[in-house]
Amino acid sequence: MSALLRARFDMRLVVLVAPLLVGSPLGTARAAEQPVRNVIVLVADGCSSEQYTLARWFRGAPLSVDSIYVGAVKTWIADSVIADSAPAATAYATGYRSSDDLVGIGPHGKTLSVFPRPPAELVYRPLASVLEGARLSGRATGIVVTSSITHATPAAYFAHVPLRKLDDDIMEQAVHQNVDVAFGGGRQYLVPASAGGKRADGENLLDVLKTRGYQIVASRDEMRRVVSGRVFGLFAMLHMAPEIDRPHLAPHEPTLEEMTCKAIELLAQDPDGFFLMVEASQVDWACHANDPAHLLSDLLMFDRAVAAALEFARKDGRTLVLALSDHNTGGMSIGNAQTSDTYSQTSVDALLAPLRTMDRSSRALWAMVEPDKTPERVRHVVRQHWGMEIGEDEARQILTVAARDKDNPHNAFGEVLCPKHTVLGWTTHGHCGGDVPLFAYGPGKHGGLYDAPEIGALTATALGLDLAQLNQRLFVDAAQAIPGGKVTIDQSDKANPVVVVEVHGRRARLPVNKNLLQIEGNEVALEGVVVYAPNTGRAYLPAQAIRRLVGR
Repeated sequence: MSALLRARFDMRLVVLVAPLLVGSPLGTARAAEQPVRNVIVLVADGCSSEQYTLARWFRGAPLSVDSIYVGAVKTWIADSVIADSAPAATAYATGYRSSDDLVGIGPHGKTLSVFPRPPAELVYRPLASVLEGARLSGRATGIVVTSSITHATPAAYFAHVPLRKLDDDIMEQAVHQNVDVAFGGGRQYLVPASAGGKRADGENLLDVLKTRGYQIVASRDEMRRVVSGRVFGLFAMLHMAPEIDRPHLAPHEPTLEEMTCKAIELLAQDPDGFFLMVEASQVDWACHANDPAHLLSDLLMFDRAVAAALEFARKDGRTLVLALSDHNTGGMSIGNAQTSDTYSQTSVDALLAPLRTMDRSSRALWAMVEPDKTPERVRHVVRQHWGMEIGEDEARQILTVAARDKDNPHNAFGEVLCPKHTVLGWTTHGHCGGDVPLFAYGPGKHGGLYDAPEIGALTATALGLDLAQLNQRLFVDAAQAIPGGKVTIDQSDKANPVVVVEVHGRRARLPVNKNLLQIEGNEVALEGVVVYAPNTGRAYLPAQAIRRLVGR
């Protein structure tokens, strides 16, 4: 094992076991000459070089990212050569490598054989993100996605949970993190079933947002009318529509480009600058489905969002733009088994003609087939929306594959049809372990081959943030910091656990996932959220809360 790999966790250990400086200021180094005021990170989830090549051919012109290509990123995670989005985004957001399914927290104990075991202090520990640091430095912050905002990649920038599927907890932390602009899907996680949502804890977070002065919007037109202030725009109950389907199925939803432009317009009003994370969430889902139509429409829209960020950055002069992916998905190739003997005679028309006849995603195709799962219906839908004349055998094969994959029956279209009717190859419906391209523009831009956590460190440096001090400021182990006190977790309401601290004859309650301290009849707003790590039984509080509790 290389010394560099061994040093990875050792370096982080210094951060986490350093003396607790509960009164220390945030290490921002925000000098007047700080060259970077704003950072925009754009993530094309599940995308690598071959997908960009296909998009360039399809567009027939250079992409916006082409002129800012600077290097690549290694995406492996602590416990796998192939990354899951949650730990991959955690590395980008916090500068720490983590494990499968974990969001914004340190890894569990199991690691790859070439990787040292993490120190006990890091296991399941919440890790401060560059978004949290940007907020504490006085900057405005924003999240723009086409998934639910509780999905793995955006969540890694503001949430700290041991399982990416804890949507209720993630949304609660989003609301209590005071993010200035949030655009995407996930409205069902704001309200309980009694109000038309799916929250299991009975809370109505819409009311919390309104109390905190947020504007709530649910359509493109409503978003356009916002001219200033903080805003939550959740345009779908769960995820937004694929771009290729949006004009037909959800015309009220804004595009990724429109959300990005509006977010920049609002965040740029802060004189201290801003941090914005943008994700083309569904590039990943398109590649999971081996769906070229969905892939091209969402990736080209991502490129337009990058163009919007670059236009602002070029005018502003103090904005760093980073565009990258968290991993590759699908193993797409231009060339497949049927081109094995003819690849050197592949024409542009052979590549593009089948793709230009596709006008719906495979998800939309399956929705049209599902009520009448017959070969005749499959053939009709494929002919009408993918422009392919397929035989009855192929139609039956699609139905057979769909029945086998009950969670993602739409995957059958790409799996069955791409090998025969396109020159595109796919190796998997899962993720891949290769490096992904890195694009960058602006002050603080660097090039080369990066390890994933180095993206988090690069972002923090550009913003003038000290991640070590951020972790000391936001996430203090309550039991260690209050040795003379008693720290327990009240789980009488399983959906709403509360950290209870008894010290110096006083009793305080700190609801998990919220930024609130309740003591002596008062409720104090904290600068960070309270996190409970059920895997270790530890509770983590902002140092601000510790000072209030111990009187220093």
